[in-house]
Amino acid sequence: MASTTTARALCGALLLTLALSACSDRDAEAESALGPGLLREFESLRERAATDFEQEVLDRAIEDGGITQEDYEEAFNRYTECADAAGLRETYTKLPNGLYQLTEWEVDADPRDQEAYEEATNAHMETSADCAEGTILLIESAYSLQLGNPEGIEDPRQAAIQCLEDEGLVEPDSYTPDEFDEDLEDAFSGAPFDPSDEATNLCLYMAGFAVSTG
Repeated sequence: MASTTTARALCGALLLTLALSACSDRDAEAESALGPGLLREFESLRERAATDFEQEVLDRAIEDGGITQEDYEEAFNRYTECADAAGLRETYTKLPNGLYQLTEWEVDADPRDQEAYEEATNAHMETSADCAEGTILLIESAYSLQLGNPEGIEDPRQAAIQCLEDEGLVEPDSYTPDEFDEDLEDAFSGAPFDPSDEATNLCLYMAGFAVSTG
């Protein structure tokens, strides 16, 4: 039985702040092409690396100034290999900026049987999380930040708003995080932008928000 999901929102909730001294901050920034905001986030993610692959990708990103599409593709392929081997049935859409968005997944349970369906869904999600650890989890977080929040804005709502402003979808300083929260409750149906617009969807998705408009 197919079930449509709004997509993984990996960005904002996955990030931790790495405590660095002022001296080490200056030294690291001098050695990296990343801006100071992204550098702090990438350093934090590197501290959480669970595999040599993640460590190598994030080290390269810090040294070279960002995650490459090739490294992101490799991380995604490693995740899907694990997911396929575990029997997960997932459908992804490749967005114009190169990110993969989960659009549909299937479990062997009838949604009309709520208990069985929830059990199958939870099992699917646990297996997906296990496969993501060490493969796509941290790499996608870093890549999404790099594309959608290069200034390293800590508030994901403000990061989404900044992207909407940059795309000309809202006027500068005309839309607040509190208004964003209110509109989010109604899937942005009353927002001053079209949530079904491709550019809008990218801004929201890269900031960690996914909205079903179907």
